[in-house]
Amino acid sequence: AAGEMRSRLRALGNAVNGGSGVGSVQALTFHAAARRQLRYFWPRVVGDTGWQLLDSKFAVVAQAAGRCRMQVSTDDVRDLAGEIEWAKASLISPEGYGAAVAKAGRDIPLDAEKVAAVYAGYEALKANRDGFALLDFDDLLLHTAAAIENEAAVAAEFRDRYRCFVVDE
Repeated sequence: AAGEMRSRLRALGNAVNGGSGVGSVQALTFHAAARRQLRYFWPRVVGDTGWQLLDSKFAVVAQAAGRCRMQVSTDDVRDLAGEIEWAKASLISPEGYGAAVAKAGRDIPLDAEKVAAVYAGYEALKANRDGFALLDFDDLLLHTAAAIENEAAVAAEFRDRYRCFVVDE
């Protein structure tokens, strides 16, 4: 099914561009598109520090909880990971987590101070692993958006490369 979809998109791209093959149509998830863009723009924006995608945050969240001297169950680690995802999607830092939860009236699984401490520890553990950064799926979106927002040359190249986006969620 995915191969057929790609063939149809290629045909659509050729039809739109008069058969020239220039400016093809792409079908990617947000995360796949962000990963592709980040791989391309990262050296220009960040420099020599490489990065690696963290497929699952579970082990790193568990390690961060352990460093905070918390005894956590598998369910607790899943809940902590979920809170970290919510915070990052809401553009909330570990330092702002407690106030944001209170303001939102959010029902959280653990004490806000503990969640914030694990969140901060999680981010610290990802920051520099043997000369490279670990990025989770949330980071793919955040770093790509930051590169486009903060680097005029990146934004210009991005705009030159892509004429439009269609999102079907």
